[in-house]
Amino acid sequence: MTDTQTTYLSFTEICLQTGVAEETVIEIIEQGIVEPIGTSPGEWQFSPAMVLLTRKAVRLHHDLDIDWPGIALAIELLEKLDQLRKENRHLKGRLSRFIGD
Repeated sequence: MTDTQTTYLSFTEICLQTGVAEETVIEIIEQGIVEPIGTSPGEWQFSPAMVLLTRKAVRLHHDLDIDWPGIALAIELLEKLDQLRKENRHLKGRLSRFIGD
């Protein structure tokens, strides 16, 4: 039997897991980079994917010295690029059945 339930982390746990200060996590949330479940820090719940996204945002912020609104835009564009690459691979696969490489 497989466990399909996602384990969510609290606000404190995401700060510990990512090594990011509470104020930084709040900034990331305010910019819409990560959208936890719940209405306040005491209620917020974060999925494992949000941990990875938080780490990515912080890494981009530090490595590229971009402000948080810029990071939000960069992540949105990176996600769109990833989606377009997946669609491209899918379409190439479908096309290859007709042209036979």
